[in-house]
Amino acid sequence: MKKILLLIISLCLGFVLSEAKDIKISVTPSDAKIYIDGNYVGDGVTTASLKKKDGFLVVKFERDGYVTTEVRVFASDKRTAFSYTMRKDEFFNVSAPSGLVNKYFSVTVSKDLYTVDENGKKNSELAWKLIHQILLNYFDEIQTTDFASGFIQTPWQYETFPAADKQMRTRVSVKESNLGGDLTFQIKVSSEVAPLMASQNDESFQEIDRIAKDFEPIISEFQSRLGKL
Repeated sequence: MKKILLLIISLCLGFVLSEAKDIKISVTPSDAKIYIDGNYVGDGVTTASLKKKDGFLVVKFERDGYVTTEVRVFASDKRTAFSYTMRKDEFFNVSAPSGLVNKYFSVTVSKDLYTVDENGKKNSELAWKLIHQILLNYFDEIQTTDFASGFIQTPWQYETFPAADKQMRTRVSVKESNLGGDLTFQIKVSSEVAPLMASQNDESFQEIDRIAKDFEPIISEFQSRLGKL
């Protein structure tokens, strides 16, 4: 009886194994990461096994500069090799990496742009005018100007990238500071991205360490035109 049971089990296992097939999956570019059913399996090329006629694998490809791609590979497909070419992400062509976005950086103001009276009080009117000039080179308007508290902020400016299914928004905040007795401004360029269909007020927007190329020069412009040489 045991021999018969073992024979039946062996036949069943043999049937299951005979139904399984190995599938080669490759992607261009060759250093793109491959995930199968949510698990990272390698870069560029991998081999997977499908064990059910009606089963499928969820395959995802990821690489910076390309649109993340997700496909399903069905066991019913008679092919044993699949090759995919990822599409370049338009968003990476119109934005640049930056280590200064989404955090305040300091600019010590050139002494040509402010005066100090005998009581040590600073007159920073020229510096504030220059800040307005710089901001209006990139934004149509300034949302908040409060000289009393030393604060300026622009509204969000939106750009859409339909081919990448993304929208990006940028805003600049400036606040006056006095570090070590010098006139100093703390400047923050906020950069966030969300899916194209998200509302402009939606919480889908997330900070990103990239800046739209249209805004990329604003950081160096603040540093060179406002900063102390």
